[in-house]
Formats: sequence, structure tokens, C-alpha cells
Amino acid sequence: MIWKRSHSEVGGCRLFDKSRDSPLSLQRIGCLYQSPAIFWPPIQMTGSYSMQNRFKWILQPTTAVPEETRSLTGGHWLIPERLHRAGLTTESEIRAFLDPDFYPQSDPYDLPDLDIGVSLVASSLRRGGRILIWGDSDLDGLTATALLYTALREAGGVVRYHVPRRDGVGRGSGDDQLREWMKQGIALIISGDTGISSAEALAVAKSARVDIVVIGHQLPQNTWPEATAVISPLRLPSGHRMRELPVVGVAFELMRALRAGSGSSALLDLAAIGIVGDGATLLNETRYLLQRGLESIRHTARPGLQSLIGTAGLSPHDLDESDLHFSLGPRLSAQGRLGDPGDAVELLSTADPARAAELASQIEGMNARRRLESRLVEESAHDLLEKDPSVLEYAAIVLAHPEWGGGTVGIVASRLAELHQRPVILLGESGGLLVGAARSVAGCNITEALRDCSDQLVRYGGHAMAAGVALRADKLSDFRRRFSGAVRERLPVDGGRQTILIDGTVSLDQIDPALARELRRLAPFGNGNPRPTFVTRDLRMVRQRKFGRRGDHLQFVVEDRAGNRQTANWWRAGLNDLSSGRFNLAWNLSFNRLRGAQEEGPALLLDVVDFESVEETIAVTSGTGDGRPAREVFDLRFDPNPEMRLDEIRSDHPEAAVWCEGEAGIDGLPRNELSPSATLIIWTTPPGPTELERVLERVRPQQVFIFNQSPPTFTMEQFLRQLGSRLKFVISSRQGRTSLGELAGSLARRELEIRYGLEWFAAKGQIAFDLRRNGVITVSPTTGNGQVAQPRLEALLLASLEETAAYRRAAPLIESASTAPVDPEDSD
Repeated sequence: MIWKRSHSEVGGCRLFDKSRDSPLSLQRIGCLYQSPAIFWPPIQMTGSYSMQNRFKWILQPTTAVPEETRSLTGGHWLIPERLHRAGLTTESEIRAFLDPDFYPQSDPYDLPDLDIGVSLVASSLRRGGRILIWGDSDLDGLTATALLYTALREAGGVVRYHVPRRDGVGRGSGDDQLREWMKQGIALIISGDTGISSAEALAVAKSARVDIVVIGHQLPQNTWPEATAVISPLRLPSGHRMRELPVVGVAFELMRALRAGSGSSALLDLAAIGIVGDGATLLNETRYLLQRGLESIRHTARPGLQSLIGTAGLSPHDLDESDLHFSLGPRLSAQGRLGDPGDAVELLSTADPARAAELASQIEGMNARRRLESRLVEESAHDLLEKDPSVLEYAAIVLAHPEWGGGTVGIVASRLAELHQRPVILLGESGGLLVGAARSVAGCNITEALRDCSDQLVRYGGHAMAAGVALRADKLSDFRRRFSGAVRERLPVDGGRQTILIDGTVSLDQIDPALARELRRLAPFGNGNPRPTFVTRDLRMVRQRKFGRRGDHLQFVVEDRAGNRQTANWWRAGLNDLSSGRFNLAWNLSFNRLRGAQEEGPALLLDVVDFESVEETIAVTSGTGDGRPAREVFDLRFDPNPEMRLDEIRSDHPEAAVWCEGEAGIDGLPRNELSPSATLIIWTTPPGPTELERVLERVRPQQVFIFNQSPPTFTMEQFLRQLGSRLKFVISSRQGRTSLGELAGSLARRELEIRYGLEWFAAKGQIAFDLRRNGVITVSPTTGNGQVAQPRLEALLLASLEETAAYRRAAPLIESASTAPVDPEDSD
């Protein structure tokens, strides 16, 4: 025997790497099977995490999803899990969520006062009365204005629209302007969210004996306005499927009812843009309108949208909600914030391609200005926070600057809210007041928080995630304290951090286009239906680069211990540095939609949500605490002559238990036949960490010799042939009696795969089996009817086989730090 003892001993646990004739590093022994717990209690590994992550991570519990749900959805395991957690359990609910063809549209007349609104509009159309659409300059208001104008003009109406230019971020109907319109013989006014809180405007209309229809989804400050009709989804009972509709959604329902459904689908493209721009909750009717609207945009005949999509450099055929949120929406909003909002309405409603191209070019220039002004406001906001960091001690950030204009503070407030994970209000000076924009985070209804401070405000209005606000300058300090208290009551946090829900843990080798396509089945994503968030653990940085005009974004390549790599983008990464150490990554998956990405770069990207650095600390004990000695672990996975080394070990340790499975070609025993022994030889690579833990507990060895000779990787068809052959033997020679453990050991598989295989043969009508709680199985042949196995069952089996294969691939490929793979870019 030629064992060379290492002089390095820690607490009685000696680790040897015989393939390299050197001590095995503690880091490497902890990663032999990607599971530190397999050596517990003799070797205990714990991870201590430095709290660099912004969020508290909460892993979603695995739910017991009914088989009917799984069979309905098919595909990736996440789909039925997400639907079940969302409370979608019936066939009709599931189909309606995944496919708009199965969604039963609500009756628009469920909306209070909609019948009055339809009657007033229809009467004006019949009489040729002039209709004025009084819009709002945010994206929801712009699209609602364009939708109403387009539909009423096509109906033969005499229609005009007016969208007040922004004065700071103040919104209102502009009483003087409204009086000027009254002089033109307006017979009916349709007002967006502006009218919800504008008693003055209503008074002007009433004095002129003009009917006014208010549509919107803002909560009124006190009572609902005394308009002729107030059509708001917030007047519906809680839980109604239309309650989450934004203004553009209400406008669509009004026109759908007016047209009796005929031709209303042509308006869905505008509804989709407004829904995304408003950040509406994507459930029920709102989600349905967005699904249909995205289909409409991809084939839009609207010249304005065609020109806008072209100037933005987008492909219309695969356009999705992220393109509306990050590209089309900001361009239209820039015109509404900084220029004449009416130009944006004209772009969306014109039938003239030449005029559309001209307006799209103009809006592109306005968008560039919006970026510049937003950058200046954001930089000054950071300066204010650096000068007075006490502002960050509040539950909400409230900042004011005399030079901030109303056109961009909302954008910057959204960015700061995302960065600091708390509501933000940014205020500029206008008309002797501080006026500005409020933006919130998930879980805090910012308009309700403002209502708690309403006695300190001149005016406010908005919805759960966004609002406009105005107050006197001398009230700023008091308001900051009051508002922070109101937010704190609504937004419980953990140590200053919000929580993110993790849908599952995914390894880098499981990330591929097929996974991305599966996840898109849950789209469109947004408020109320966030993109699935996953975690990948124990990564290292390969390379990174900053990009963006100011270098505030980060793109990097990560690698796991098995050598798999993936590219990730971290938008607005700030000063975060992932260059050293190992870390865990929380991410969303997306196709690479960057300009030019089709020619360069990866097809898939991880959009980073958060990260946490990992400092591995390994505690090695000299004993188990229950009288058992520590184990010696010998790594022989890379031995050039494993059979010869096995003979040597057996010569020195004739009592050794040899764990081998499948067609190993050596003398050994499967897992269910092993007995306690001081020495365990692991010849076959375990199929999973659970099986390894069970064997260690069964044998309770003091020495472990690891060879990890992996069985061949079989396809699903090959595995089923193997299992079928084994079942024939059991039926013919064993009276059909066996056990899960026996079948799993004979085939070197996990018991889960055996169970799926048995179900597969039963579904085909070839066998019947009885599985007892103790794992004993009785199998009998059947005459069968030749049924085809369920695709869902085959998908589960295939996923399980792939999981076993991935586990077996990972363990032998792990290298110690001294032999880490070289980055090709670092080599000659």
C-alpha cells in the first residue's frame, strides 16, 4: 500500500487527494457534491453572507399543485406553480390567464354611470354636437385622449381635444382655457383623471350648462365630483374584474359599449400603451386588454405607431410589454412632459404617414432632451442626499430644489424609488408653491399615504403607485415627517430592506431559450404579475464592463463551479462591485433585445435584481458530538488507475462497504443492500445528494474513499427500455415483487425517476402496480388498451433524468482553486 500521509490535519479530520498526492483543500471537499450537508455532522460547512444585497430574499414555498393543473399547463414546472400560488385553480381561470381567447370579457355596463355616458355621447353624435375631450399629459391620459378622439371621429362626431401643457407637475383643467372652449359651442366634455379632483372645472361646465363625463381611476380627495357621469372602476366593488382599469381602459370600455363591440379591437393598440405607461395592475380585464393590445401593435396600421416603432429601432413582430415600458412609452411621455402634449395625441391619431414621420422625428428629439434633463435632476438629487444623508433615515425620501421642472421629476422619482426601495417625492418651485411628483414601491399605496397628510397639502391626486402633489415651502419639514410616518404604517420593511419573492433556484446549465419561451407564457409582466425571479448560487466573476453614457450600467459574465457561463446585465448598478469573491445572484431572464444584439452578443441575458456576496466559512469538528469519530475523506475521482486503486484499498480494508450501482463491472452492492461499516467506498457517482445522505447515514463510515465513476447518460427512451426489461424480470422471476430502492439501485437512478417510469408504463396500459408506503411494489402485467402516455408525465420524467445527469456532471468537473479554468480572453 503506497498511501502518503499528509501532515496537515485539522481537528482529526484528514482530507487526501490521491490523484494529486496532496491534501485536498477544504473548499474542494465541500463542493464534491454541490451539497455541504452530505458530510454533516463530521464536517459542517456554513455560509456567512455579507449583507450587500438590497432586498430580503424569500424563497417561494413549493406548493402541492394538483395533477389536473399540471396537465392543463404542461411545460416547465414554474407555470403551474405560479398559477396555483396566484389562486388560479380551475380550468377556466387557468385558460383565461394563459390565452386571451378563453378570457370572458366583462360587461362594460358594470361600470357605474357608463350607461349615462354612452347615452350622452350617442345623443351628441346624433345631433352633431361638438364634443371636447379634455385630456391629461401623462401617458395614460395621452393614449386615452387619442383613443376617444379616433373612435368618435370615425363615428362621425365633431370632436376636438385639449391636453393642458404641464406647469411644473401641476395638473388641472385650466379654468380660463376651459372658458375659451365654452365659447366655441361645446355640447359635451369628456374629461380624464383631471376631472376627478377639479371642482373648479366642473363649476365652469355647469355654469355653461354643458354636460361633463368624467372617466378615470384616481381616488377623489373627498367625494366623487358632481359631474353628469363619473365612470370610474374604483366605484366598483373590491374584486371586480374591471376595478384595476386605468383611464385608457375605461375609455376603451366606453367606446366598446358605444359601438356595441363592433370595431373596438382597432383601439386596443392605444389601450396597451396606456396600460403599461400607467403601471396598471395586470390582472383580469386589464391584463386581457394588454394581451390583445400587444397583438394589435405588432400588426398596427396606425401610421404614427409605425413611425414611432421605426425611430425607436424596434422590430414590430416580436414587440412586447418591455418595449412599451422602456422605449415607446418614454418617447410619448417626453412630448407630454416637455412639449405640447397635443402633438403626441396627433401622432397616435393621424392617418397621414408624412405627418406621422415628421411628428415621430420631433418626438425623438424631445426624448433626447428628456434624457438630458432627467440626468441633471438625478445628479442634483444625489448631491442633495450626499449633503444631507439624514433624509435617508426616513421611510420615504422627500427632496426639493428650486430649479427642478415638472417634466422630468416623475422619471427621476421612479429611479430613486427603485434604487432606495422606498417611496420618493421630488418637488420644484412653481407659482409660489412646491409642486412635484410622487412615486411608490410595491406594497405602499402612495395616494392613501398622501391623504393622511392632506391638511398640509394644497392639492394632490393620483393612484397607488404615482401621484402629483403641491404644498407650501414652509410645510416641507413637517410634511416629510408626517408622510414618512404614513408610509411606514403601510410598508413594513426588514432592516430597511424590502422583500423580493424568489420563484426558485436555477443553475446556469438550465438557462436556455426553451426556458425563456416557457416563461413568456406567463407574460405580459408588470405590476401584479412580475417577471419570475430566480436565484443562482455560488458564482464568480469572469469579466465585466460598464456601459451606458455615464457608465452606470454593468454587463458581466459569471461562471459556476462546473464551468458553465452566462451573461448578465445590471441596470443602474451604481457602485456595486462583483469583481472578487463568490456571490449569489437574483435575476430575471430575458432575450437580448439590445440594438444590434442579433448580430453580436448572447441570445439570453440575466437581468440582475440583486446579489449577495458569499464568504465561505468551514468548521471542521474532531468528532460528531455523539461519540462517533470524524471521517477521513479520500478523493480518488481523478486517479488514472481506479480499478487497481480499488483493489489496494480492499486489500487494506477487507470489511469495506463498496457502493456501486447499474452495470459497474465490479463487485459491490446497491444502496439498499449496504450495511454499517467503518469504511465506505463510493464507486458509482451518486444520482443525487439525497441518495448520498441516506447511504452515509446507513453505513456510518469513519473513512470514505470517493471514485465517482459515472454511469452512462441515457435518454428517456433508453431509461424506459432499461426499466421495462427489469420489470419483465421481476414479473417472471419474482412474482412481481420488488421495491423502489431495489429498482433504483439496480438502474443507478433516483427513486423519483422509477416512480415516473412506473406511471408511464401504467399509462400505456402495459402494467398495473401497487406501491406501498414502505416502498414495496407489486407489479402485474395487463392486457392494456395501448393508451398514449401523458405529455406532462413524460416532461416530468425527462426533467428528472436531466437533473440527475446534471448532478453527476457537476461533481467530477469541479476543480480546486489551484487548477481553475483559464478565461480564453486571458490566454495567448
